[in-house]
Amino acid sequence: MTRFFVSLFLLTAFNELVASAQERYIDIVQKYRRPQFFAEFIALPAAHSDSLKLMGNIRLSYDNSFFVKTPDGKFATDLTFTTELLQKNIAVTRSIRRKIVTVNTHEETLNRTEFVETIFTLPLKKGDYEVAVEVTNNDLQKSLRMERQLLKLSTEPTTSKQGEMKVSQLLFVERPRISNDSMSIQPLGFSGNGVFGRDYVAMLYIHLDSDSIREISYQLLEKQDQREIPVASGKTSPSSLFYTKELRASTDEAVLIVEREKKATTELLAFIDFNAKAIANARYVLKVKVVSEKGRIVEVKKEFDNAWINMPYPLYDIELAVRLMEDIMLTSEEVKKLLDGNASEQRRKFLAFWKTQDPTPDTEFNEALEEFFRRVDYTFFNFYTNREFGWRTDRGRVYIRFGKPTEVSREFPLNRPTREIWIYKNLNKRFVFSDITNTGNYELVSESQLESE
Repeated sequence: MTRFFVSLFLLTAFNELVASAQERYIDIVQKYRRPQFFAEFIALPAAHSDSLKLMGNIRLSYDNSFFVKTPDGKFATDLTFTTELLQKNIAVTRSIRRKIVTVNTHEETLNRTEFVETIFTLPLKKGDYEVAVEVTNNDLQKSLRMERQLLKLSTEPTTSKQGEMKVSQLLFVERPRISNDSMSIQPLGFSGNGVFGRDYVAMLYIHLDSDSIREISYQLLEKQDQREIPVASGKTSPSSLFYTKELRASTDEAVLIVEREKKATTELLAFIDFNAKAIANARYVLKVKVVSEKGRIVEVKKEFDNAWINMPYPLYDIELAVRLMEDIMLTSEEVKKLLDGNASEQRRKFLAFWKTQDPTPDTEFNEALEEFFRRVDYTFFNFYTNREFGWRTDRGRVYIRFGKPTEVSREFPLNRPTREIWIYKNLNKRFVFSDITNTGNYELVSESQLESE
């Protein structure tokens, strides 16, 4: 009898632990699952001292764009991006861009890491503006997103003691695609922030008269409390600068098109490569100094988060993350060891464990860590039932262990439970799940090698 009560106590404690983990997971998702919408605007210098060119980049994730099924069985979203610049509540200018995106499967429409986006450029006078952005779904005739923000538009700075040299703010971009007479530049597109684990550079647009660039140097510092800790520094060679004939927004892609000039002009582009892929998920300031041959000096800086934009939800709570690894990567005893100590010690041991699994240990981003908990997130959203949370179902456990199947199919046998078959061609495996209880909780009934069938 005593043994019975001990077993009952342990089972009750285990169930309470699972329920607690489930509740914490839900709380985290509700807190951090925000619509993926980003808008960024920067001023590019122009020849006239009072003028500039405004570059705008707006993007909305697929899962917030509302796709409709097309006659050919695909899925499409039809969006209009309207951006209006106002002064004293009076419209000064606007950009209206329509974007249609088509994908092959319904699963793709739920993607939070792919975006419908637009880029535009508008000529403007320097000054203070209010910018109003609206994204409308044309099929639904419904506004999906509206946002207003204040903009103080100028190039920084406009003059120096030795004369005029104007530079833009720093813009984070993917590495440009370069040809002989042009290049295409895709803004990183996360409202001025960097992206943890992504390879990107900072772009600087420069306008100067009757002069040339002697040197461009940079310093990257990590912000910790009230301190700025040096991380990296370097110089950009003048020979790597690009003289420009024209910069415009593409009408087809969400990129900037730059027509290059082979001889020296008053407009040029510099790209500052500070090895972004190697820096941590933290807050930084990037300082850039531009020096001309005539001794003009301009300094600009950009404070930013190197953000993990789509960080898997369990990583917001290290204790939860450790518990979700039990029975898949860790034994109960190993879980206890990782959770021994305060929150700081738990985090240190957790990261140390995952460092041993990191396929690229020389970088800060850990692909193995990200992939494991991305799979956990997938099971949470796709295999949840009224009786069980996704990562504890048989399909969830297989998905976390082996990833996305090569093929998935369903069978509906007469007078028998529905079956789901997963094929992993790369592993030569076949898993069969059956909805035995008719509740959507597919249980594993068969695991076999493909070649044995």
